[in-house]
Amino acid sequence: MKKRTMSLLSVAILNFAYGQKDSLSQKNIEEVVVTGQYTAQSIKRSLYKVEVISSDDIKRMAVNNVAEVLNQTLNILIVPEKNTGDSKANIMGLGADYTKVLVDNIPVVGDTGLGSNIDLTKLSLDNIERIEIVKGSMGVEFGNNAVAGVINIITRKNSKKKWNIRGFVQEETVGKEYDWVDYGKGRHIQSLGISHNISDKWYTDLSLNRNDFQGFWGSNKGKNYFEQDNRRGYEWQPKEQWNPTFLLRFAGSKTQFFYKADYLMEEINFYNPLLVPKDLGEGERTFTAIDRDYFTQRMLHHLNIQTEIFKKTKFTGDFSYQKQSRKKEDYIFDVPAIQEISRENKSTYYEAETFYSRGTISNFLNSDKSNVQLGYEGDYTKGFAGTDTGKFDNNNIENNVLNVGVFASAEFDLSSNWFLRPGVRMNFSDTFETKPNFSLVLKKTINDQSEFRAVVGSANKNPTFEELFTFLVDSNHNIQGNSGLKPESSYSGMLYYSIFSKPETQFKWSVDISSLYLQTRDRIELAITNEQPLQYKYINVDSYESWLNTVSGKISNKNFGLNLGFSVLGRMMDLNQTQDDRYQYSPEINASAYYNLLKTKTSFAIYYKGVGKTYRIMEDKSLGVTQYILGRQNAFSLMDASVSQKIWKDHFTITFGVRNIFDISDVRNGASGSTGGVHGTTGAAERMFYGRSYFGRFNFNF
Repeated sequence: MKKRTMSLLSVAILNFAYGQKDSLSQKNIEEVVVTGQYTAQSIKRSLYKVEVISSDDIKRMAVNNVAEVLNQTLNILIVPEKNTGDSKANIMGLGADYTKVLVDNIPVVGDTGLGSNIDLTKLSLDNIERIEIVKGSMGVEFGNNAVAGVINIITRKNSKKKWNIRGFVQEETVGKEYDWVDYGKGRHIQSLGISHNISDKWYTDLSLNRNDFQGFWGSNKGKNYFEQDNRRGYEWQPKEQWNPTFLLRFAGSKTQFFYKADYLMEEINFYNPLLVPKDLGEGERTFTAIDRDYFTQRMLHHLNIQTEIFKKTKFTGDFSYQKQSRKKEDYIFDVPAIQEISRENKSTYYEAETFYSRGTISNFLNSDKSNVQLGYEGDYTKGFAGTDTGKFDNNNIENNVLNVGVFASAEFDLSSNWFLRPGVRMNFSDTFETKPNFSLVLKKTINDQSEFRAVVGSANKNPTFEELFTFLVDSNHNIQGNSGLKPESSYSGMLYYSIFSKPETQFKWSVDISSLYLQTRDRIELAITNEQPLQYKYINVDSYESWLNTVSGKISNKNFGLNLGFSVLGRMMDLNQTQDDRYQYSPEINASAYYNLLKTKTSFAIYYKGVGKTYRIMEDKSLGVTQYILGRQNAFSLMDASVSQKIWKDHFTITFGVRNIFDISDVRNGASGSTGGVHGTTGAAERMFYGRSYFGRFNFNF
């Protein structure tokens, strides 16, 4: 019923939208980036090497969340979790705890911290202008947990049109599963957004998105199946998301600000395969199950101010309040009768509440050859983990953490097109020891068609809630956290060389060659602290090294584009106090192409990603808590394709496509060499995808 309401609302709004006309002329705006910059500037002038996924790229993919976009990106591995529905990013072979995820330059709250270990399926793509990616340790610019890199999602904050009404309806199979009649199978997605230029200075935007994933049945039989063979339920749990957003922006000659509110509501349904017979008397019986609903609510308020003070000095301030809570609700379900018998009250098992602020001043030197930035960043986070997690000695754990960082950097325009940017940061905390970070960027503009960069940097990773406070002691386990853990440290060094076509040519091409080395120290691992009786504890012990070498190229003109990339990632790990001095190498390749038929306004796109045999750090929860092992994942390949057709003065776009053309579902994993988890691992196959799926999408834009 909710889906029908959204669909009818989307169609009804078209009558109003058709009467609106553009009031602002079209302008060609040069592509700019903000990640790691003092102010927004041309990507050609950026000292850091910033990878950009544009809104046009996202439209051609016909995807619906950030995880689906990055799944086709070179050197980023998206790891899905079928039970929770979460998908998180691994960069440089490190887990999601080591990558900082930002929205409009501020970190997003998650279960285990601010900006790290973020579920990317909870970040929709409505009104996204671009995604910026910087690899390597970025501790000076972005603080704790920016170890492997930064993913910065930039939303659109203006429009060329007086009014803009946009939206889409998308229907998609889940593997071979789909049901249009009662929406019991498949994926059903709707989006509606309205933006308005109130005046030449004021702009506002309001949007609502819904993603209804009805689960993947696989070999299971769904929620209404009641044979006692453990096949009730789903291989991937059903999940529904609602995401309303609001934006208000003011743009004056010297002062700009925006306020953004983002709210997420998510529900995941778990249907228990264990059935309990219940005698009804007179020879009749039924079967009941204890099912569970999981609820996630996330709110984000963000105020950004950019202004000039003292003539040319620029101040940028960000202020944010964020809160994420996870709740569960158990109920008894009579499966043959398809009705609830009783339902418990909701209980909170994870909650994080954060107050965040960041401020910088720059451009206060009266010089064309140098610039200095001074800044601060602070966050106060209140965390809660309930007894339902089963990890904290049946106690509710509450803890507050205050982190403050002050940083400074300077940019120097040296002679002969050499640019230098040193930076330093001090991180203070009421929980962890004081840690410094440093960075140094060197850029040489060789000529108007080539440039060279050398970047070194450092970052820290703070311990997680689980690593600090776990207390799981029973007849089978003795696993304890460690409140005395110190943050992990990382160091990275990067070399980049780029050649590209002249700016004025219509036929564009570029080639990038890069080599990136990263090392982490004091890695936190679950280690054996006593043989008899067997006891485990989180300690700072391990190290990790990775070396990433990449070659990529692009060519494009007004109706054609081709991207190719190849990389080799080497990893050397000292895990669980087991030394291995060998590098384990993993190749990866990606390619994408699009072609536009200008006369018919038809567009074709294809995407390919091949991941070779991979040695990566995997989560092992066999002891009831999270530890990490060196695992081997077999090679696999993904390919998507789509065709789009614009109609009726480009107001409508119809897209049809295929995802996972090679029909990949399971990828076999196993322990590598002598390193392994505490309980060991087997060569079991991991269900990473649900096979080939098909989709159709109808967009409107007025």
